[in-house]
Amino acid sequence: MNLPGLLVEGFISYHTVSSQLDRQYDSFFLLDNGFVGERGIRQLAGNYPTILIHAPDQDGNVRNYSNLTDDKTPYHHLPELLSSTPDLNLGVWYEKDTRRLSLSRDVFGFIPLYYSYSPGKYFAFSTDLISLIGMKEVAADAGLNIAKVVSYCSPYHPGFIHDASSTFFSTIQTVLPGHILTVDANKSASRCYVAFQPERWSNLKSPHEYTEVLRSKFFKAVGQCIPSELDNIGFHLSGGLDSSSVSSVARQLWKEKALHTFHVVTQSQSSNETEYAEAVAQSIGSFHHLIHPPSNDLEALELSTRLLGQPETNFLSPASNHEIISTAAQHGCSVLLNGFGGDSVLGNGSELVLQAFNSQNWEGYEELLRKRVRYFTRAHEYAGWHSFSETKKFELVLQNSLYRRFSTSADRSPAALFRLYRSLPANLKPSFLYFVNRYIKNMVPRITQRSHAVPSEISIVHADIEAMYGQQEKAVSFPAAVRGRLPANFKELFEDVFHPHVIETQEEYFIFGNHYGVSSRSPFMDYELFELNLAIPDIMKFGDGIGRAHMREAMKGILTDKVRLRHTKATMSSSDGHNMTMRLYDQAKHYLFDNPAVWRYLDRQKFEEQVRIALNPRIPHSQKTNVYLLITRGISFAVWLDWLKKHSLNASSILS
Repeated sequence: MNLPGLLVEGFISYHTVSSQLDRQYDSFFLLDNGFVGERGIRQLAGNYPTILIHAPDQDGNVRNYSNLTDDKTPYHHLPELLSSTPDLNLGVWYEKDTRRLSLSRDVFGFIPLYYSYSPGKYFAFSTDLISLIGMKEVAADAGLNIAKVVSYCSPYHPGFIHDASSTFFSTIQTVLPGHILTVDANKSASRCYVAFQPERWSNLKSPHEYTEVLRSKFFKAVGQCIPSELDNIGFHLSGGLDSSSVSSVARQLWKEKALHTFHVVTQSQSSNETEYAEAVAQSIGSFHHLIHPPSNDLEALELSTRLLGQPETNFLSPASNHEIISTAAQHGCSVLLNGFGGDSVLGNGSELVLQAFNSQNWEGYEELLRKRVRYFTRAHEYAGWHSFSETKKFELVLQNSLYRRFSTSADRSPAALFRLYRSLPANLKPSFLYFVNRYIKNMVPRITQRSHAVPSEISIVHADIEAMYGQQEKAVSFPAAVRGRLPANFKELFEDVFHPHVIETQEEYFIFGNHYGVSSRSPFMDYELFELNLAIPDIMKFGDGIGRAHMREAMKGILTDKVRLRHTKATMSSSDGHNMTMRLYDQAKHYLFDNPAVWRYLDRQKFEEQVRIALNPRIPHSQKTNVYLLITRGISFAVWLDWLKKHSLNASSILS
């Protein structure tokens, strides 16, 4: 349990008298045969995140205990409250007359909320998984959730994309973000309370109106993340458009505050954004701190495991994340803002290209691609690009776009490739030889990564375990639940913004922040910003082909043009990502190869094949993204198994 940070938890017994846990709380609420305890709510800087507990106090009087700035006493039920305050980060509501307990989380999942429910026996919940596992009733029932192991180690598994509620413990789940979970002695029910309504912004007509409202809402989102009473504010400044916009708006809002920007220096050209971060730091007058990538990858992973109580969710080593947050703490920053989620929440208009392709609107498809020529992200891969004719440049952009459409489709067989080629109009037909060569070049290395018959699957789990747990009932699709009745053209956007990994990253920020005493805050993960994005026309986002034109226009005069108008984007599918992964592998071999329990679940041959692919210099780093993910996650799982064996009250039963 992380004593210095925020904690909200409770326990209700349905069949025996529950004993009060020997834990220290700032406030304590007595329920019928149960309790709710909290620590740290009133100490939250800037009344953020927002939390409300509605429950009887120790004198039996039902009251609202919260850090909300306005009075919520008129509301008689949690759904009623959430209809007016949809961005409440955490709600705990006990109805004394019905003995029902309701829990809620904001739609972006800023604060994790874990629970274990055994009908007729007990219900327990906590914002700290390790604290929850420490409750003896929960520990006695906990088992290993093998289905979670499968989706964790299989990036094409449906659970990887849709399941935001399960944990690695079979009897523990998380309350879904944007949902209310209601429980009593006999049953539980979860329902989505969020309803995004882009039509609320239908009064906006012109690009100027959209830009003005976007700027206003973004200023509001950044402002509510920055406590007025704090003098030192930290920013994770990558040098990209999102984090740079956050720090630049903060300077506009707070001229007198000391802003500290923290930037991780990378080595490869494709991931190096140092010059952009320095330009922003200079323009806003921040205290700029360069952080060189730490090499203590295994030590950082072990710490993550101790804090999370589960395997690390990151696709790469968490060492840099720990270094950023701890460095911010060392410089007196108790709040650290980041640009997380900006790409997804505000969109870039690229959906137009996909829509034109899928509808076979070839005239529109060609027009959009011609706009993209001057911003082609792979131009650096072609020697002499700037000397090419416009016709040649367009041909290369067209080839890459068409092949991307093919390579991301469900059917990537040679027959499907031929059907795609035949469907194209004559003026958009590139050389068929190009397609064949590209197919061989890209697909053959990928096939070597798989020992499955299904070409779209990559996994390091034993095939028999995959088959067994692949047949189980599928989890509720979280992105679909949040999208609700909005049309299917929003499907990909919701799957991007509300991907389970996005939620898990938010939860991880919170947990690490609890440990270091630093509150990580993501202004882009904002209800109004996202709803506004749903209403902004894609063509406005696409602009002249640069993408994210609406955000760039909103930041005019606020963010330095060196960053505002850049069209390149860093990637960690580079030598930096490679070095992090292989360094962690070298440091963690004893966890993998001295622990037979790991290979009860993971297929050692599949894992070692991923390592061989990673070490193959003939395969570009850009084609190894999933390879680095699987190696890192295999190691993370091994480290967690070791931690569980040493620290769980019920390890032998969990792993049996």
